[in-house]
Parts: sequence; structure tokens; C-alpha cells
Amino acid sequence: MKILFYSKELSQRKDDFVAWLPEHEVLTADEDTVMERIPDADVLITRPGVGDTISRGVLEAAGKLRLWHQWGAGLEGLDFEFCASRGIAVCNTPSRGTGNAEGVTEIAILHILLLGRKYAFAQDNIKKGKMFSPSGVSLWRADVCVVGLGNLGRTLAERLSAMGARVCGVNRTPPPPETLEEFGVKEFFPLKDLKKAVAGRRFVVAALALSDETREIFDDSFFAAMDKGAFFINVARGGLVDEAALLRALDSERLAGAGLDVFAKEPLESDNPLLTHKNVTLTPHIGGLTLAAQRAIFDFIHDNITRLAKGEPLAAQRRGA
Repeated sequence: MKILFYSKELSQRKDDFVAWLPEHEVLTADEDTVMERIPDADVLITRPGVGDTISRGVLEAAGKLRLWHQWGAGLEGLDFEFCASRGIAVCNTPSRGTGNAEGVTEIAILHILLLGRKYAFAQDNIKKGKMFSPSGVSLWRADVCVVGLGNLGRTLAERLSAMGARVCGVNRTPPPPETLEEFGVKEFFPLKDLKKAVAGRRFVVAALALSDETREIFDDSFFAAMDKGAFFINVARGGLVDEAALLRALDSERLAGAGLDVFAKEPLESDNPLLTHKNVTLTPHIGGLTLAAQRAIFDFIHDNITRLAKGEPLAAQRRGA
């Protein structure tokens, strides 16, 4: 079969994919070349965030396409209805157990520690020869709110609880009590009570999926509901946050700081004030980019390609043929 990897980032790894898929022909494409190469593809693989650049015109040109697979858990931008009408299966990759949720959790905890332990100030002090300062906030006995209890949120809650934090969780639908207990969630709130949930929490971590319901859910009213001096972390999707509202909360010192791995527009423009804000830590959407996760995600997709070739049911299929 012909496997088409679409996006600049995936295209840069063509040599890896050729080595890992010796039984198939590997193609790569970007926005300029996708129309030329999609007609030959049996399988299309995209990274989350670029699905909306695959238009119906592109899909109409994909006369042989049997599977559209996400390199990751995100589903935004995928045209499920049209794919179903064309007999194209649509699959994603589960985040937990493939290293994605685990890696993103580590980045969330990195931001929590950098902010809570005042790492930037500590670096200034050590350069000045000043010791035993600053005093910071520990995760041990800290109250943390995890917003979103899917695979990422549960992995976060599990790790944070193991570090001694008191974790509350927010989700649109309530998980079974035994699930909350398993992952160390001590208190649960429905999404409609989000502002109530964040009161009294030192750290709030966004782990929600992006949808019409959750777009810019973290707005002025949300930040006003957080305790003064609390920290906000987003490792889920940039579109969840009204960045202007976040900056207002930071500039007014309503928030003590923010840690961000994802942004409303990526990459950040050079004049974005987040880049120079003293109370913000930034990473370039690298949460799931670990060697272990990249190989585990590929192995999952490779297994689905093999299943497709054999006519077997696909794993993690989300709407579609």
C-alpha cells in the first residue's frame, strides 16, 4: 500500500518511516503537494492540528484512500461525515499507554515546578551569588485542579497525586467513583461548575479536548474565579484559552504565573507578549515529543495499517466507514 504522511513535521521524518515500513511505499506531502500525491494514497496520516487543511476537494481527489489516521489523539479538523460517505475509516491514536499522555503530563509538571519553585528567580540569584532564596510553592500538599479527565487528565491526576498533591477533577460527564479513586481524584465537579471548582486551588491544569463548547473557556470570568496568586497551566490545546484574558490576569497580578506548551496560533509571532512576560514559562508544543512516544505511536498506526491490509477491525476507530 501507499502511505502518505502529510505535514512538514512528518515529512521531515521520511527516512524513519521508510525504514519502519519496508513492506509499503512511503509518500510525503505538504499543502503545496498534497493534491498531486493524494490520488495514489491508500492511507493518509496527519498530525493533530492540520486536519482542517485537508479540504473536501483534497478528499475527493483521494480515489484510493481507505484510512485517515491521526498521529496523536486530537480529532479536531477531521471531516468525519464526508469520510463516512466515501468509505474512508478515520482513526486516532490513544494518548495513554502510547507515551503521549505520559509525556504531556511530564511537561505539565515541569511547568508547575518551574513556576512554583520560581526557577527564573533562582537562576538570577545563583548568578548573583545569592543562596537560600527564593522560597517557593511545593506540589506536596498543594491543591491542584485538573480540568478534563480523559486519558491526559487521568494520567495527570495519577502523577500529581503520587507527588502528594490534593487533586480535584473537572469533566463534562462524571467518571465512575472507582475511576476517580484509582487515579487519585479526591473531589469531582461537572464542567458547568468549573468556576466553583478552581476556587482555592494553587494550580489549575487544562487537559480538555477542544470543541465548540470548550473554545476559549478559559476567559476573563474564569481567571477572575481563580484564587489570587494561583498558577495556570495549559498543555492541551491553545484554542481553549482567551490569550488576551490570560495576559490581563497576569498583568494585573491576579495570577502568579502561567505555563504554556500550546498556543492559539502556532508558532508564536515574535511580538507576542507571552514571550517576554516575566511570570510565564513556555515550551514549543513538545509535550508528546519523546522518543518512546514517537515509536509507540508509530507502532500503533503500523498495527492499524496491517489490520487494514488484512481486512481486520481497526483499533481506536472514531466515526467513519
